[in-house]
Amino acid sequence: MRLFLPLLIAGSLAACSSTPIHEPTPLEPLVTAAKVEKLWALASSSSSQDKVYEHLQADLQGGVLYSVSADGVVKANEIGKAAQLWKQKLNTVVSAGLSVADELLLLATSEAEVIAMAKDNGEIRWRSAVSSEVLAAPVVSGNVVIVRSADGVTQALSTDNGEQLWSFSSNVPALSLRGDASPVVAGELVLLGQANGRLSALSIFDGVLQWESAIVVPQGRTDLERMVDVDATPLVVADVIYVAAHQGRVQALSKLTGAPLWSRDLGTSVGMTVDSERLYIVDDEGQVWALDRRNGATLWKLDKLKYRDLSAPVSYADSVVVGDYEGQLHWISKDDGAIIARHQVDENGVRVAPLVRDGVLYSRSKSGRLEALRLK
Repeated sequence: MRLFLPLLIAGSLAACSSTPIHEPTPLEPLVTAAKVEKLWALASSSSSQDKVYEHLQADLQGGVLYSVSADGVVKANEIGKAAQLWKQKLNTVVSAGLSVADELLLLATSEAEVIAMAKDNGEIRWRSAVSSEVLAAPVVSGNVVIVRSADGVTQALSTDNGEQLWSFSSNVPALSLRGDASPVVAGELVLLGQANGRLSALSIFDGVLQWESAIVVPQGRTDLERMVDVDATPLVVADVIYVAAHQGRVQALSKLTGAPLWSRDLGTSVGMTVDSERLYIVDDEGQVWALDRRNGATLWKLDKLKYRDLSAPVSYADSVVVGDYEGQLHWISKDDGAIIARHQVDENGVRVAPLVRDGVLYSRSKSGRLEALRLK
């Protein structure tokens, strides 16, 4: 679990947000382990800003891996041999991204700006001002870019020129986690996890609220006890939405109406992943859970990685993979929750879920190191 800070606290203090509150659980040696093959690795220079904006994502499209660092260095590398295709330096601090859509790369800055770049050469196509600092990666659907700012304002921008199409505002509590769930586009809906413990569904055409569902109701005397941010990005499978709140609840909802289908008292601000049968969750204490997608029943729970500041999980063949504060990646069996393999990217930690394509896992550490790995 991570220390949480008010969004209004100065950015200089945000660097403390990765300090463990509890003593991390020591790793047990693996008696038998599958071999992890490293296909290639790319080192990157890091800055103090990387400690503040440590959730920057890489993205893959068309055999090219796109990545960005907090100090504004954007790179495109061919995934087969990691050959660099191009590199651009932006004179700004990047706070969220990176997203790839059609011919564009989208990222956002600490100075309340969204930047669109050409994915073939990194040339800047447009820049658009938004309401405040952006902490969630922009999301693209068709000709619309959805941007969620830290002040609770969500804006839709045109992919052509960055012009604002609509805006939606929500209240942010006095104390909340430093972070935001990325918006999720599900058909004609834009799903927004809110800092007040609610999930909002907007029309993608005009931003009008279609329905809203309370995932958890704030309780307790202090602002700290009442923190119920929906910071884990919701998942949508067919007509079901899976959503979870910090120190609160995980729910399955109807996409059509927002009505709850089942719920569990299990909180997370980290993240989830899903396969055909199970929902996998990293809870607020760093325990990994496998739940039955149909009813939320527990299938297994792994507590051997407790308080290790885990990343969101990602599905990899017959396992799920999480990173931790020491830069260790752990492959966990989907069948019984046993750790079947381990690999250290670097000592700086892995805070974002790796990417998986065609049996290869691509991981980015907090220092910007990229590795392509395969489980043998």
